[in-house]
Amino acid sequence: MTGQYSAPRLYEIAFDTNRKLEVDFLVHCFERYARRRVRRVLDIACGTGPHLIRLADRGYRMSGLDLSPECIEFLGQRLAAKGHPGELVVGDMTDFRLKQPVDAAICMQDSQGHLLTNAQLVAHLRATARVVRKGGLYVFDRYMASSWTDPARAWSWSKRRGKLIVRASFSALNDVNPVSQVFRERMTLEAVENGSRRLYRQTHLSRMVFPQELRALVELAGGFEFVQWFFGFKPHQVLERTKRPIIMVVVLRKT
Repeated sequence: MTGQYSAPRLYEIAFDTNRKLEVDFLVHCFERYARRRVRRVLDIACGTGPHLIRLADRGYRMSGLDLSPECIEFLGQRLAAKGHPGELVVGDMTDFRLKQPVDAAICMQDSQGHLLTNAQLVAHLRATARVVRKGGLYVFDRYMASSWTDPARAWSWSKRRGKLIVRASFSALNDVNPVSQVFRERMTLEAVENGSRRLYRQTHLSRMVFPQELRALVELAGGFEFVQWFFGFKPHQVLERTKRPIIMVVVLRKT
């Protein structure tokens, strides 16, 4: 029984969902809001590459950053199998470098939530600004709750690939600390194949940042200007006009 990031194949299968809406949204942002042509894109906390692979399939030259060596190795194999070039880096999202700058960066699936303090988030924004060219974009999503009284939320699902069945469960907003805005997330992956069963569990802390707080931290970090924010991956649905949003998607531009 180990953490799921040590089993990237199971993680990739569990989260192998239709990402077309999300990738369409990212491409829309690149084409509408960037003040330069977007060719090179960095996927921060890329994991097994659900967005990175799909953007590479659309012709973007991709780079990936993740703290997990297992995920980076697995993603490298996926890119090679498709014949896509790419720079993959094992590193911390608060302090990293790339061989070449990029025209845009993305950070998906609320991966910024792993940054548990304002200081870490500011360091992350500054590190990202260093690698994005002027006029380029940084697009990311953040999980939101309407209030700290919202109950813990849980999801369960299963995926099959060949003879392998992966059953997943995920819960958020456990053990909420309303002062630090930190809560606990829990993940379980159960793999069943040829009569054998493996179980992977992980629990980690995540932090929520509310919209106006995020705007202030972007200004404090410098390097980016706020462009727009949306509810989910819907270009027509601006955050301010949304009741009880669950996902905030933010577009920043390098100054």
